[in-house]
Amino acid sequence: MSPLRVGSMRVVGLRIARSLGCLAIVAAITWTAFSSFHVHALIMGFAYLLVVLVIAVQCGLVESYVTSIAAMLCLNYFFLPPRLSLTVADPQKWVVLFSFMVTALTGSQLAASVRHRAAEAQARRLELEQLHQLSLSLILMDTTTNLGWQIATNIQEKLGFIAVAFCDAATGTIDFAGLEISAFDRDVLQSVALGTGSWPVRRRKLDRIGLEVVVPVALGPRTFGSLGAIGELPSEAALQAITNLTAVAIQHAHQQMALGRLEVVRQNERLRGVLLDALAHDFLTPLTSIKGAISTVRAEYDHGDDENEFLAVVEEETDKLGEMINETTDMARVEPGKLHIRYRALAVADLIKSALERMKSSLEDRTVEINIQKDMSIIHGDPELLGLALRQIISNASKYSPPDTIIEISAFGSNKQATVQVRDHGPGIASDELESIFERFYRGRQVQESVAGTGMGLSIARDIIHAHQGRIWVENASDGGARFSFELPALHENLPL
Repeated sequence: MSPLRVGSMRVVGLRIARSLGCLAIVAAITWTAFSSFHVHALIMGFAYLLVVLVIAVQCGLVESYVTSIAAMLCLNYFFLPPRLSLTVADPQKWVVLFSFMVTALTGSQLAASVRHRAAEAQARRLELEQLHQLSLSLILMDTTTNLGWQIATNIQEKLGFIAVAFCDAATGTIDFAGLEISAFDRDVLQSVALGTGSWPVRRRKLDRIGLEVVVPVALGPRTFGSLGAIGELPSEAALQAITNLTAVAIQHAHQQMALGRLEVVRQNERLRGVLLDALAHDFLTPLTSIKGAISTVRAEYDHGDDENEFLAVVEEETDKLGEMINETTDMARVEPGKLHIRYRALAVADLIKSALERMKSSLEDRTVEINIQKDMSIIHGDPELLGLALRQIISNASKYSPPDTIIEISAFGSNKQATVQVRDHGPGIASDELESIFERFYRGRQVQESVAGTGMGLSIARDIIHAHQGRIWVENASDGGARFSFELPALHENLPL
């Protein structure tokens, strides 16, 4: 037998017992007044009315109606002439009986209404207490464990449901708490969680159990999932409050998890800073010593061809390792959103000249052709960062084009912007890689095995150009090779220096 049916039978049995008790009270008062005191009918009418009102307040409307009918019959039989008879000799006595009955029933109705409102107020108070306890338990959920199971458990324990289920809209997983969890319809829970059901979705009866309700858990336009409950259902307002508290708790938990991830990111940033300092100092210092020692040995001592070849390899690989370390530290410096740009008025010709001067050693065996438009506008940017971006693009052209080909650098523009282009005569870039080539650590398929590199240089250039409100792109030249271009705004009066 279901708990709901057992509860209904208990209520019926309690009402029958109360009604019999009320009849016993009427009988006791009637016997006492009739046999001992010979009380007047008018006084007994007030006495019966008082009993009816007290029973209506204490027991309820059904018990007061039973008492009213019993009191009217007793008043007529024992106290109105002719006594010990249900007949009434005087027509005026009918008015008395009718008035008594109407007064008793009306008083019962009013008293029962007051009692019902008091019971509702008590129920609302208990609901508020339960909701308060639920809000505390939900807001203190452990974000490191399963939120769905915690939600279902807290609601089931705090509100006394037979069973509770929570379906997560993001993953579709369902967590249960309590007894009779197999009675839930998983399809209904998932459809409501996905927003395909109405609010609320009710199935009034479940075999052997009773009532079930399934409602969406949402906050504004965002739906977090659905909530199912089996048992004695609360009021509609309380049900809405439960879903709102659950939605707020889920949002709070998500924010806490996001803050936790942000703190982890911050810790990682601090650790990365320490590691980059180690790279910049502890690694580059011995590499500089190695480079100096190798250069000295090669220049001041005589060696055979084999020894010179080995020393040249050591020197070359030392340079590559130093370049990789510099690229790593440069990438950290130009991470998007964290650039500290020191704007200056800058001539494009000076930018190109400075970049080539710093790359003199790596370009000593290359032919570089420069073509700069006369009377170009002054650009607005950070000389160090823009020089770094241009060096990355030139270095890319040097790596991926044959040694006997020309690297072409050109610059042109208008009074609004300046454009710098670096053209190589290498294998070019596959059409489906033109957008991806600037992504961090991305390297083209054609050169992954043949050319050493980290795939960070072009991403560094892209981030620097974007931070200067410019744009950068690449295209394949019609006669072979790739052409990298970037465009920067010219200096205007409204731009800060």
